[in-house]
Amino acid sequence: MDLSISALTSKILAIQGELVEIQSYIVRRPEASASFDNRNNKSTDIHRQTSVDDATNRGRLVHKVTSDMSNTHNREEEISADTYATVMRHQFNLESLGDRLQKIEDATTIMKDKWHRGDEAMRDFTGKGLEQDLVATTIKASFTNNPRI
Repeated sequence: MDLSISALTSKILAIQGELVEIQSYIVRRPEASASFDNRNNKSTDIHRQTSVDDATNRGRLVHKVTSDMSNTHNREEEISADTYATVMRHQFNLESLGDRLQKIEDATTIMKDKWHRGDEAMRDFTGKGLEQDLVATTIKASFTNNPRI
């Protein structure tokens, strides 16, 4: 049981290390694309041609780019907040798992101690019983074999 507990403990430490790497990556890269975690799925297979030279599209394209640029910072904050919440949830789950592993290890230690004490008690009991039987048998044999007594 100790081997599996130590293995799980090392895995917890490895996952915690990965969480730290993810957190540092998020901090280093605030310019992450807003398209990640976007709710509307855009297909890359759609080939829609838009002409920049077309006067009707030009105004709409410039407006679209401007509106996207103004919303980028807010979207990054949302992504960052969502990612941080996810990381915190995973960290809480890891701490809960660590607590459970500690309780299992404590219970295992208690059970081993009980088994050890039980084994000692059985050895003491059987050892004294054998000694008493041996003494009684020896005394009985010496009385029956010795005609002088």
